[in-house]
Amino acid sequence: MNKKNIFYLILIVAAAILFRIWHLDKPEGMWNDEYLTWKIASARFPTEFFEGLKSNCHAPLHYIYLKLWMLIFHDSDKFLRLSSVIPGVLGVITMYFVSLEYKNKEGISTALAATTLCAISSFLIYYSQEIRIYSLLFFITTLTLLFALKIFNNPSKKNFVLYSLMCVLLILTHTIGFVFVLFSTAALMVFAVPKKQTASFALFSILGVILLALPFIPLIANILIKGGYFSQWWAPFNFSRIFFVLTDIFSPVLCDTFHVYNTFADAFYKNGIVNLGFFTFALIPSLIGILCFINGALNPKRMQGYLLSVILCTVLTVLIASMAGKIVFVTKYLIELVPLVILMTADGFISFKSKGFKISIATIFIVLNLFYFIVSETSAVRLLREEGQRLPVLALNDMGLKKNDKIIFLYYPKRWFYKYIDLNNPDNEPYNNASEVTKHTYAFYFDGWYPQRKELYKEGKERFRPIFLSDSNKYFDDRLNLEAFKWLNKGDRLFVVDLTSVSFFPESVVHQIAENDEIYKTTPLLYIAMSYAKNFVLNKAHRELDYIGLYNTGAWRIYVFKKA
Repeated sequence: MNKKNIFYLILIVAAAILFRIWHLDKPEGMWNDEYLTWKIASARFPTEFFEGLKSNCHAPLHYIYLKLWMLIFHDSDKFLRLSSVIPGVLGVITMYFVSLEYKNKEGISTALAATTLCAISSFLIYYSQEIRIYSLLFFITTLTLLFALKIFNNPSKKNFVLYSLMCVLLILTHTIGFVFVLFSTAALMVFAVPKKQTASFALFSILGVILLALPFIPLIANILIKGGYFSQWWAPFNFSRIFFVLTDIFSPVLCDTFHVYNTFADAFYKNGIVNLGFFTFALIPSLIGILCFINGALNPKRMQGYLLSVILCTVLTVLIASMAGKIVFVTKYLIELVPLVILMTADGFISFKSKGFKISIATIFIVLNLFYFIVSETSAVRLLREEGQRLPVLALNDMGLKKNDKIIFLYYPKRWFYKYIDLNNPDNEPYNNASEVTKHTYAFYFDGWYPQRKELYKEGKERFRPIFLSDSNKYFDDRLNLEAFKWLNKGDRLFVVDLTSVSFFPESVVHQIAENDEIYKTTPLLYIAMSYAKNFVLNKAHRELDYIGLYNTGAWRIYVFKKA
């Protein structure tokens, strides 16, 4: 590697770092999944920490990593996000060595192209700033891929051991990571391992993974057997997600990450008008990426067979599971495939014969990605996490929350906002005394039922249908009186904090859905239940209090009432 190429690599890595630390501190704070990650990682070790791991749907490694991180660094939002920046950048660097292994250490151009794609990927940048598993998962996957390709070039025991170790780390990071590991190992046996070594490789790899993962197998099994987290009752399958996965990987427009559009057709063409912004910044880069990927897939090479079979089998498995309602088909759940896709895309780009053509498409691709990233208010680093839990706290502070005021939180429990509240301040008493009708407790407020999560998923729809059809609910009314309304004195205010992304059905629509067997069957219970809860609380407040107004911030809407 000459000095010129070293300079290019340093420049690319420097750009990757810069893009990942730009706008790192988010004014909206952590959103739900980030908060849960932080809460588990910050729990008292070992009892509360391991209880938190068992109650969550994700594998434990990232929580362990984050806990160690917090022992060294502060747990401010900025430092917590920095914990994702580091593996994100390391993943970019690792992709350089992955590409060299792929091209038998002769593909400097492919290596620089792959590293560039990773460095400017808005999808990877976004998750390098989020306090979740995905940046670490990307880094571990690049290492898994590196040692998988090393087995092609040198099927030694050392590479088998390192590959097995990376597989274990991957499974311990992503609960469904075993799908990728399964197909990766099977593809290596078919394409990389000499026939006389196939049996020993299979035995060695399987035993190695089992032995290394042994301490965590009960925990992983507990997460999988629970099943409730994999019944994605809040997000029905939509074929448009397949296309949005492609735009997320190759373009700076993160449709699938934030569900900007319901369908791909809506994104491209709506009300008789072509969306030129989507066409320019999402479709064109994606088409260039797909073209390069196809060209890379056409190169006759054993490693192509490995990469393509892993990509195809993993996608089909997740797709089938999504169609069956067991998991959501979103790009982040396929992040293990991103290094493979980028590798083949970079190789396909370099494989084009015409230098002029390569310069043209590379210029268009990079300019569109960087222009949108730098200029757009919805770029990866500026995207507002609309459920950020600092947003309603700031709004309530702006409205001059007083000691005797009351708050009713809908969907999230009040404790999830405490990170951004000074609870030692006596004027913040309304937060401690706030009522909450959450996504896990609404059954109790509707009719006094406090089910296990599986029971709620299984029996909730039939149980609550008569309630959704009724115009009254004495039990719910009495609970609201007991927890909020009866404590209001003249001049006191009531704030109803609602998350609009889960409670968007008006009262009349809730009735219509509950009346129609087919629609009721296919509509997620969460949306119906939280819409009903919001409508019921607001109707009661409008009857008994004076309406002052509302405050919109992100996905939050705060309704304000006053006791006359």
